[in-house]
Amino acid sequence: MKRFFVFFTATFLLTSLSQAGWGWNKEKFHSAKSPQVEQRVTSPSYCFDAGWEFSGYMSGYWPEDGRETEEMGGGIALSYFLGHNLGFEGSYALHGGDESEQVGKLNLVYRFPLGGECCSTIAPYVFGGGGVFSAGETELLWNLGAGLDFRLESWGCVGLFTDFSYNWVDDSNPDFTQWRAGFKIPF
Repeated sequence: MKRFFVFFTATFLLTSLSQAGWGWNKEKFHSAKSPQVEQRVTSPSYCFDAGWEFSGYMSGYWPEDGRETEEMGGGIALSYFLGHNLGFEGSYALHGGDESEQVGKLNLVYRFPLGGECCSTIAPYVFGGGGVFSAGETELLWNLGAGLDFRLESWGCVGLFTDFSYNWVDDSNPDFTQWRAGFKIPF
């Protein structure tokens, strides 16, 4: 299962980065090609412009060692996007239980804002990076994941998001899957 997840994520990331027209001025090309035909080029919503975002979320944690315990909790994140697509996110989550688990991550995020009139405020995204996991003992972790971001333009681009990530922990703690769902506030 792990190999399939890694293969699927790597394939998705590589194919998305090789999309045609990335950084390409489509209006200029179309006007030079056929000046008599005017084509309308839709762009992503201004909600996905460069800048800072604060997130609050609830979170679930499922270890892979066969334990019956799933832990629920929550966390916060701070992101900075360099443009519509590429950004960085630092996050911290605390999952309760008899022994609390803490997860801190620093991820590279690549989102794909959809254009068009129906979907300009929806952006699927992928992310990956490193971090720290603590459950009695602190260890390094690596993670890959994907999610969906939905913005409400009428509310000042406040958004809702959900994502899943698979986390590989270095030594004694088991690998785990983490789910997050929450809100984003750009500023």
